[in-house]
Amino acid sequence: MNNPFHTDILEPDQPFCNRVDELRELTSHGRNGMNVVIFAPRRYGKTSLVKRVQHRLAQENICVIYAQFMRLVSVEDLVHRLAKAIISGLHEYESILDKGKRWLSHFPSIQTTFTIDPATGMPSLDVQMTKRQLDPMVALETILEEVGKFLEKENFQVCIALDEFQDIVDIKEPRVEALLREHIQRHKASYIFLGSRRRVLLDIFNNRGRPFYQSAIMMELATLPEDECVDFIVNQFAQAGKKCPADVARAIAEKVEQYPYYLQALAYRAFELCEKECTLENVTKAYEILLENERYGYQGIIQGISTGQLKLLRAIAAEEQAALTSNNFLQTHGLTLGGVQSARKFLSEQDLIEQTADKHWRIVDPVFRAWLQRAF
Repeated sequence: MNNPFHTDILEPDQPFCNRVDELRELTSHGRNGMNVVIFAPRRYGKTSLVKRVQHRLAQENICVIYAQFMRLVSVEDLVHRLAKAIISGLHEYESILDKGKRWLSHFPSIQTTFTIDPATGMPSLDVQMTKRQLDPMVALETILEEVGKFLEKENFQVCIALDEFQDIVDIKEPRVEALLREHIQRHKASYIFLGSRRRVLLDIFNNRGRPFYQSAIMMELATLPEDECVDFIVNQFAQAGKKCPADVARAIAEKVEQYPYYLQALAYRAFELCEKECTLENVTKAYEILLENERYGYQGIIQGISTGQLKLLRAIAAEEQAALTSNNFLQTHGLTLGGVQSARKFLSEQDLIEQTADKHWRIVDPVFRAWLQRAF
């Protein structure tokens, strides 16, 4: 029997835990041409959610375009990703190989070529900018203008998703944000902006001095409801031919604090360990396997930060209810006030730590927190 749990981006036909209200709301916003910002920690299922939303919209004959902005390195990189997303989205909506060739005339700055994949025999789409001699900012403005003119001429709806949108700030080109806003506000389309570096993303849309200020509906993805997690796990086990009692399913959910990625990851490992019925012992062992599997990523995180940042991260993992600037906290963990303030800013911008409603700081990722507590 196949394991029913998945830890990668979920396809629209794969099991998806809850998010019923979010799916309905986002689909409605896309249908109505509204712009939305979706923010949540990493591995919270934002991309899977938006892919599902766009799948629903596509079934309503709405053209959907998806662009990934993670780790943008330059304006030229941004332009190329936009161009490829636009042409790919249009090709899915109406095959450019067939009757959609007329669309290419709307995008003279984009050069599109088709090659045949020898492995599958299927056409492969390749996109390049035709005017590489242009300044990258000119190329960006050109493609945004072409999108605007295209949307004005066509009579179908379009929904454009820009994933990890906040990474535009890493380009270090201050004109990009203003240029994007100038054109997007005129585009006859619905935009969905996704991001996991929440502090950076929220500043883009909530800072009065920035171009995108209050230009979209804000939607935060909350932790999955515990009862919904329990039902999901029990049902998935049952459909795959195994049993998971409700108390065991609840233990899985509580162990990872209903964190979407880890909910699937821990349930996946528990399913693999049990024969016919999942037990609490299976969950305990599965959690140890999960920690071991994830440690490589966690080691990569701590190797990419400074000693002072690591010291603060370890201190928060060990003492989450402490006041970070209190003398007792500083002395206990060998920290300085200036060091804490600098490290806190960086770690929060990377979404490794967050401030709770009661003003305490904690590690965002619950399994990373547990690993830190053990490792140090």
